Amino acid sequence: MAYIIYNNDRSTVLTTIANGDVDSNSTSLDLVGKNVNDYGQYIAQNFVSLITNFAYTQAPRSPQIGQLWYNSITGQLKVYNGTAFTSPYGVEVSGTVPTISAEGDLWYDTINSQLKVYYNDGYRLVGPAVSGIYGKFGVEPPTSVIREDDTNLLKNVGLIYSYGTPAGLISASSFIMKSSDSTTYFNTSTTSTVVKGITVISDIDIKGDLYIKGSKQISPVKTLTAYYDITSYGNPAFPLNIATANVAIGSFLAKIFSTATNVITNEVGYPVNSDARVICYYNSVPSARRFRLIVDPIHPTALLWQAYNLYYDSVIGNYTNVVTI
Repeated sequence: MAYIIYNNDRSTVLTTIANGDVDSNSTSLDLVGKNVNDYGQYIAQNFVSLITNFAYTQAPRSPQIGQLWYNSITGQLKVYNGTAFTSPYGVEVSGTVPTISAEGDLWYDTINSQLKVYYNDGYRLVGPAVSGIYGKFGVEPPTSVIREDDTNLLKNVGLIYSYGTPAGLISASSFIMKSSDSTTYFNTSTTSTVVKGITVISDIDIKGDLYIKGSKQISPVKTLTAYYDITSYGNPAFPLNIATANVAIGSFLAKIFSTATNVITNEVGYPVNSDARVICYYNSVPSARRFRLIVDPIHPTALLWQAYNLYYDSVIGNYTNVVTI
């Protein structure tokens, strides 16, 4: 009579073994039928496989859900989840999302170099926040030592990365960085001065206000804008009308843009060399003029807005600081 072997649910048939047969295909073990010669050999071999968790360089054949396998190459114990052998501790290291996961399982995404945890039917990011595909972000130690130029002493600094490229560094002390280190990290063959604090290698573009030690700073040259109707001064194609209008515009700017230089008592004051670009309207036709705040050559203690040579328009003619928009 044949042996009928069931799965663990005791209801579905795994295999049927005829008298005198040995099933070496349905599972990783050799299942012995009735009246098999030397059946003890098969049973003993099965016990060895079980107590060693099928330790070998390759996964066992025909694995069953829940079966353990010791990978003798990596030195890791794996469990079969119905699709593949994975870590029995809920940790997966691969470039693809695990097909079977439970609450709290960890997955290290080797494609993005990110750690994720399974929660509420999906993997949530633990970190880092930016995928490794885009390179390093944030502050990290340098990959090689950075030294001071004159003493050759090693300096403890942190590099500020954006898309894998260092944009600056953080240091606990001021020093001159060796030119070879400057070349390695900042693509410059000269020595680099590093301050105690944050050193930015490229430009800083400040869109808002800049405060230093609690005090608001005003940039050396501040660009302003204004609008003015010059229709009453006549056709701007004539130089005399341009000059007359410029005087009026300069007075107009002094009213809307304070020329006070003492910013402690007058916070809306602008420094010398500040620019004002004025949109002028002549019979509803717009043109632009540029003015610069200068020291009055006649009255050195005063400031004035003077027309600044910048614009040229072939239709109006070669006149200063006027351009049709």
